[in-house]
Amino acid sequence: MANGRMSDITRLTEAGTTLIFDSQAKMPRQKMYPQICKEVKEQKLIGLYDTLGAIGPAAVKVEGNDIPFDSVEQGYQTTITSKTVAKGVTATREKLEYDLYGEINKKFGSPLMRVMQQFKEKEIADLYNDGFATTTGADGVFIFSASHTLVNSNLLNSNLATGALTTDNLIKAKNMFIDIKDQAGQQFDTYATSLLINDKKQYIAMQILESQLVAFELSNTKNVTNALMPVKIIANRYIDYNTSTDVSPWFLLDDTLEDAGAILQTNKAMYLETEWLKASQVYRGMCFERYGSGIISPGYGIIGSTGA
Repeated sequence: MANGRMSDITRLTEAGTTLIFDSQAKMPRQKMYPQICKEVKEQKLIGLYDTLGAIGPAAVKVEGNDIPFDSVEQGYQTTITSKTVAKGVTATREKLEYDLYGEINKKFGSPLMRVMQQFKEKEIADLYNDGFATTTGADGVFIFSASHTLVNSNLLNSNLATGALTTDNLIKAKNMFIDIKDQAGQQFDTYATSLLINDKKQYIAMQILESQLVAFELSNTKNVTNALMPVKIIANRYIDYNTSTDVSPWFLLDDTLEDAGAILQTNKAMYLETEWLKASQVYRGMCFERYGSGIISPGYGIIGSTGA
């Protein structure tokens, strides 16, 4: 690994140099990932998350007959393994001594944490981005699929919506929550609470949800898209966006479910370490964090469309 040398920062020694870009590249102004995942602390390296089977419906008990009993079976188990994420910066003693403006020391703090957060933001967003054709869930199908099998029922759950973000497609996707069943095939209490989109789609989302009349129509039809089951908009720039086609996936989330959806499994919080290498007179700063991520309870908590 190459170390920082004096030749890397010759302009820092020039008189009148007062503005350095890296000194302004501090931590991002906001964390986006907490809005689209649930954080779970797990001391073990591997976390196990079970989807339990549900009991069947209640029934009328005929006088003298036995009460019907159901057993609860273990269904699909999601395994999340935490891994160590790290980044480091080095500088020679000479580089530090000739840094007249103290800019080098600033690189051993907030910029390190910034790139660490960016990595985490991308990892959590990719739980959604990769769910259509790359990542499979514990039930053996893609995260977003029309064929999520149930433990105690022959029915299937679907959380795969279709089409671009339009008024009609959004309504269809919101109604898909009504069709989601529990593991015994009975009605499951879930509904959309948030709309997750790329930053560049937030204005279209606002037009669809907040217009008094139906958006993009030459009519006087009242817009009731967000009246009965209102959703909030979550704009996230790490959600995929194709600049050439203007296509981007979009997702409806049920934020009320604690045991379904995207999970950030934290094992060790972010921390910094510094050290001198005496033989080479090199100063090193390192940032570490240990966590894992995944989507648990396949078929619940999220409905997604590729946007195509």
